[in-house]
Amino acid sequence: MKMSIIKDEISTNSLGECSNDRRLWIGNLDPRITEYQLLKLMQKHGAIEKFDLLFHRAGPTAGQPRGYAFVTFSNKDDATLAKEQLHNKQVGTKNIIVTWAHSITTEEPEKAKTSINIPALAMAKLEKKVNRESQIEAIEAKLKLMENRNVDELEINKTVAAEPPIISLYQNKKADSSINNCNGTKHRYNLKRNDRRRAPYHKHSLRK
Repeated sequence: MKMSIIKDEISTNSLGECSNDRRLWIGNLDPRITEYQLLKLMQKHGAIEKFDLLFHRAGPTAGQPRGYAFVTFSNKDDATLAKEQLHNKQVGTKNIIVTWAHSITTEEPEKAKTSINIPALAMAKLEKKVNRESQIEAIEAKLKLMENRNVDELEINKTVAAEPPIISLYQNKKADSSINNCNGTKHRYNLKRNDRRRAPYHKHSLRK
């Protein structure tokens, strides 16, 4: 039997720190940001014990990001530093919001679309430590797998406005095609006119 890393109970690390003191809520995410990119951004501030990027599971927006994620760091200091440095930071086209997860009143109605599963362990302190280390190793292994698949990193702060809309590219292509057709028709018309002008001279030369 397996259970998701999303758990309701409160756990503690080897330093006796409650998971609530290490768990952050990251909101107002740019919908273009992938799980891999967000994980890499969080990992710069310390080892990650749990990570959940939530997705819609039903309705017209099924499969699309819900715009927020939960991250649990291995220790409180890393979580505090990440909160201070990342809050209101521009990531993509939005400034992300980073706060303590326990301060968010809304519950998690849906599980993450992609979550890392780990074996259920007993409640002994030693097994808790192994459990936590397994979670960290699983996340690192997942990141390495994504890198091996050559997942390209987005230019985080590249705006959508800087890229030409698809419709404009189609219109430009259509306009170029029309110009080429027009030039071809004009060229054929000029050739016919030249042939007509030369025709009498050919007949005159034959009579001689």
